[in-house]
Amino acid sequence: MKKKYTVIFIPPDNSNTRQFQFTKQSRRVLGSGILLIGVMMIGLFAHNLYLSHYIKESQPTIDHIDQLKSALVERDQEITHLNGMSDQITNDLKTIKDLEQKLTSILKIKPTSASPNISRGIDPTTQNFLSSNLTIQTLDHQAPIVTEHLNLLQRYYEIALLQKDRLDHTPTILPAEGEISSYHGYRGNPFGGRSKEYHNGIDIACNYGSPVLATADGVVTYVGRDPVFGLRVDLDHGHGIVTFYGHNSRLLVKKGDQVKKSDLIAYSGNSGRSTGSHLHYGTVVNGENIDPLTFTSFTKEEQPDV
Repeated sequence: MKKKYTVIFIPPDNSNTRQFQFTKQSRRVLGSGILLIGVMMIGLFAHNLYLSHYIKESQPTIDHIDQLKSALVERDQEITHLNGMSDQITNDLKTIKDLEQKLTSILKIKPTSASPNISRGIDPTTQNFLSSNLTIQTLDHQAPIVTEHLNLLQRYYEIALLQKDRLDHTPTILPAEGEISSYHGYRGNPFGGRSKEYHNGIDIACNYGSPVLATADGVVTYVGRDPVFGLRVDLDHGHGIVTFYGHNSRLLVKKGDQVKKSDLIAYSGNSGRSTGSHLHYGTVVNGENIDPLTFTSFTKEEQPDV
């Protein structure tokens, strides 16, 4: 065979001998293939070597990137925490302002620029908590201060409500306009004679049909005609306090009605055992009759001799 090559494979035991024949052109193709495979293997080895070197050189950068990622995660968590604390402080400050306004209304304080203000005791940093330079440490320091002020103001508000409720149910005003013609206690008999009688209230001289006002919040417990006080109204104000209004010409409430301080409940008159148009006003505390002026700011004048 011309221009052919033969390759013989002889096993050690000389059995099954094999031979392969290929032409010169096939040999060239085979050599080129082997060379190409070699080049590819060298290329792959060089590439892996380059990658290994690149990774080694880039490791500090990779580590830095990982640190930056961790820092960003922590920063996001910090921002979320800051936002939550800021929202809480904002709500607390709004609540404080609302409570201060309610307290001002309850206590009837006219606010001025010089008036004490509980929220002014809070660090200005907290009141401007949205500034960009705030940190968690800052808010962690300020948040308890805001909470403390809020709790204190809440207690003040609750106390003020209790005091206002007690004040609203305390007969601190007089029920009608007019001079006090007869005080509480023993007096001369208004119907004549030298005898004395116990007067269980005060008499307020007023024109027939003058408005009679409730002296405190309460519930109407009696409406009717009394043999002594004529047309009479009794109010229970709670806390053991009861007031009664006698000698009226007309009654405007009925038993069970809820009334507020200064509500119109009757018109004065001359009904019952009376010598002229006036209002008899009395108070009872825990079952004991007392001077109605005890609850008012009215200064009792010296009682005339009898």
